[in-house]
Amino acid sequence: MGVVLSLADFIKGAPPSALKEIGDHWQSLRVDGALPKRSDLSPKDMGAHLDKVFLLERIGTGHVRFRLCGSMLCDILGMDLRGMPLSALFEPPYRDQLSGLIEECFQRPAILHMSLSAGWSASGNYRMALWPMLSDLGDASRALGCLVAEDGSGPTKRFRLEYASTDALCGGELPPKTEKPAPLGTGFELIDGGAD
Repeated sequence: MGVVLSLADFIKGAPPSALKEIGDHWQSLRVDGALPKRSDLSPKDMGAHLDKVFLLERIGTGHVRFRLCGSMLCDILGMDLRGMPLSALFEPPYRDQLSGLIEECFQRPAILHMSLSAGWSASGNYRMALWPMLSDLGDASRALGCLVAEDGSGPTKRFRLEYASTDALCGGELPPKTEKPAPLGTGFELIDGGAD
């Protein structure tokens, strides 16, 4: 049985409440409890935190890749992340757990909260949240994400997953449960199964 934490405790110290404000924006886009569409997002309503925001696309069971990415995440990892799988940002021992959490985010659906630490090459703590969304075609295959660095956190190459929780969404019509195979050339075999 897991430990229950309040969202207020989880986002404490996230300057300046980016996780809460992005979550509030996502919540404001829901109509009758349904998931919002990716096209409903308003950059101006997230303007103060756009550098911490990213958009993911579900490309296979438990796998997502970056469609858009704010500058903070690119700066932390030292590279442009567009087109890369989210799993590539995590050390190999945490990727299976991440895959299961991503599936829960889309299939339940649920909001995913994660507490991360930097890999061996750096120190620091980070918080990440994913909010499931619909594509413009109506399938649950997009997620809005936000990453915040806590005080003293610096650049890193890989994350460790220290804690994760999901908040199941209630109300409204649930999105269709879609299973989409990963397209050829995504490189998951090399990234997930290869050497560091």
